[in-house]
Amino acid sequence: MSSYSFSHEFYQHWTGAPQPVRAAIVQELKDITALLRADTSFEQFVFSNHDLDAHLDDLYGAHEKQQAAAKALADEQAALRAEAEQQRLEEERLEAERIQAERLARVRAQAEKQAAEEKAQADAANEQRQQQQTIQQKDNPEPSSSEEKLSSYTLHAHTSHNREANAATATLKETDPKSSADKKETGAHDEQLINAVDDKVSHAASSIDLSLKDTTLSAAEQQMIHELEVHIDDYLTEQMMQLSETLKSWLRAEVTRQLREKQ
Repeated sequence: MSSYSFSHEFYQHWTGAPQPVRAAIVQELKDITALLRADTSFEQFVFSNHDLDAHLDDLYGAHEKQQAAAKALADEQAALRAEAEQQRLEEERLEAERIQAERLARVRAQAEKQAAEEKAQADAANEQRQQQQTIQQKDNPEPSSSEEKLSSYTLHAHTSHNREANAATATLKETDPKSSADKKETGAHDEQLINAVDDKVSHAASSIDLSLKDTTLSAAEQQMIHELEVHIDDYLTEQMMQLSETLKSWLRAEVTRQLREKQ
């Protein structure tokens, strides 16, 4: 029995053919096999497909229509999927833009809030500084012309008194305690100097217009006068202590000298 093998091209065409086409061809082959059997009546035999070519054309046409419908359906589904994907990407883009806008709005609001707080702090600091300046101006007003004159006169009197007292003190310190005649003369001279200082101070005090006591003064002026009075008290206390020490030294030396002379 001879063998027969199909070519490679036939195998590709056969496997690539639609299943109904292959079934029709197989049925045609079965009919031919049945016709070739000896017990088959040629006159009574009928093929399953009267016109195989026309039947195959119908099968191929139906298959192409089916493929076209399947392709159309696949294209439609692909279009729907692409549209859905595009919509999803658009929604994601809009959501990202919304989140970015909200973030920028929060940053802008925070910056505006911080700027407002800094401005409020600066305004409060300026207001506090102005209040402090106003309080300082009220507590330390500029001296009026009358205050300047009074201060100048008082300082001039203090300076004159200081010079005279220092001169008297220096004269007393230069006295030699070993000479009785010089010491007597020095004591008399010191007494004259002390009297001269007292006279000058009394004259300076008598020349001041005491009617100023009845003048209405501001709180700052009264404070200034009080400070000058305290200054005068301190100054006179210091000068009197210095003059007292000088006189006591002179008195001790003089009494010691006279006691030694008697002995």
